[in-house]
Amino acid sequence: MTTNDNRTITADNEAPVHREHDDQSWQASDAAQYHAAQAALETVLPPAPVPVERALKRELNQLWHTLETRPVIGLARTIVMTLGGCTHDEAFQVLVDVSRHTNIELREIAQRLVDSVDGPPPSGPLRTALHNAFERLDTTTVRPDTAG
Repeated sequence: MTTNDNRTITADNEAPVHREHDDQSWQASDAAQYHAAQAALETVLPPAPVPVERALKRELNQLWHTLETRPVIGLARTIVMTLGGCTHDEAFQVLVDVSRHTNIELREIAQRLVDSVDGPPPSGPLRTALHNAFERLDTTTVRPDTAG
């Protein structure tokens, strides 16, 4: 058996056998490649994750906001149902319609309606928007009492 260089081993009666590396050089090469890949990955910084506490705090604030506004919106729905003779869902649709057409948050519209029960009536633009929302509701909804 003769060795031409460190890679080719030949026996007297065999064809040359090509060996890339011996076991130790493979292990060293694998380790070097692993460390090189790890170093490359460390240079690319992933986007900073949102801390769990911040996400939970945001969710908690949204829940508190919902709990605070839900009763006011429910009262405003009742007022709209009484004024317009409409269903619970239709009353909410009216409030959403008014919000869209006035660029006022639904919660604010609801609060103004609730405040108008014991105080001054809603402003002219809000009354007009409510009137228009009721008209749009009447044109899109067929009610049993108006069906011919």
